[in-house]
Amino acid sequence: MHKAEGCWYVITDHPSGHSVSDMLTLAAECGRRFSPLFALYVGAKVAAALEHAHEARDGEGKPLNIVHRAVDVGTIFVDWKGGVQVADFGLALSDLPGRVSSTVRRPLGDAFYSSPEMLLTGRVDARSDLFALGVVMLEIATGRNLLDAPDDLTEEVKGSLSVRQRVRVRRAIRRARLANSHPMVEDVIWRAATYSQADLDALTENLPQGLRVTLGRLLQAKPADRYRSARELAADPRHWLGDGEVFGQEDAEAELLKLMKLAGEELTELGIRRPQGFEASQDEISTN
Repeated sequence: MHKAEGCWYVITDHPSGHSVSDMLTLAAECGRRFSPLFALYVGAKVAAALEHAHEARDGEGKPLNIVHRAVDVGTIFVDWKGGVQVADFGLALSDLPGRVSSTVRRPLGDAFYSSPEMLLTGRVDARSDLFALGVVMLEIATGRNLLDAPDDLTEEVKGSLSVRQRVRVRRAIRRARLANSHPMVEDVIWRAATYSQADLDALTENLPQGLRVTLGRLLQAKPADRYRSARELAADPRHWLGDGEVFGQEDAEAELLKLMKLAGEELTELGIRRPQGFEASQDEISTN
């Protein structure tokens, strides 16, 4: 932290690599999808980062109770060597000394990666970050977003909610409108209130057991049904990845470099940098 001309500012690390959003766009342009093991790998790395944040304490040993609140494909970065970073804690909730919590309950970050409790009540804890990570992992592996399903929001589905649940949804939508949220957020709120276990099963049915089981716990609507902590979550992907023996950083690097070579000139068009020292040959570019 520094002060200049009476103003405080903070210098932080610039994340290396590119956002998961950019990498998903690149893969889509190439007609490819990342492997389920790559999704588990990213999930394990992000879980470790969230474990560090969630369990952080102040100088006196008191829990800071940090919640990122904006985990999504734009705040997770992957470099060409398989390194993974979680960035942008600008919307984080914490118990930092002197911090005054906002009383405004509204969607924060990208609504398509927000937990049901954030969308419907504004109340969050560390398990909300775990839900958001589950949405990211699902998208990496399948290209689909749990909360982006407007065709499934029939009047019959909406009518299946109790009167109390419908009132809660309408209140959430009213808060989103007051916060000038995008109109699409209304559909996201309805989806968060209505998606079922059958929907989760359909989205994950073609995934291998390890990823399917992990996502099945991460994407539960009720926080109590999810992993209790990032520490507990981190153990599962590590198990399914064989602590790196089945799939580790070298495998992630190989998968990323294969995509890079396939992409050719698409990299330049999307503004994605190649690894330092790597130059694509003209043959690689012209045959893309």
